[in-house]
Amino acid sequence: MFDCRQVSRYYTNMKTLYTILSQFGYITSIQAEELTEYFPCMKVIIQWGGLPRERVMVSEVAKRIKHVEDNDIDYCRSVFITAEQSKKLKEVFAIAD
Repeated sequence: MFDCRQVSRYYTNMKTLYTILSQFGYITSIQAEELTEYFPCMKVIIQWGGLPRERVMVSEVAKRIKHVEDNDIDYCRSVFITAEQSKKLKEVFAIAD
């Protein structure tokens, strides 16, 4: 009836999202890779050192950061989800503010 691998993947995905919420929406590089695998079209914000913030799909984050840093244009300060996404995820997980 249930495939243990599917349940395990589901649990891992939900745990990753929950952890991101506990980090106030900030995403580590490992979490970005996990999100890329299961939610490639999810939009996240890249905060640069000097450039304006940039909203990109999580599947493009690694390439974009590599391009900007390799060309000595700027450096990445952080990657995070928007407040709107955070609010929606908190509703799904029933997490109070």
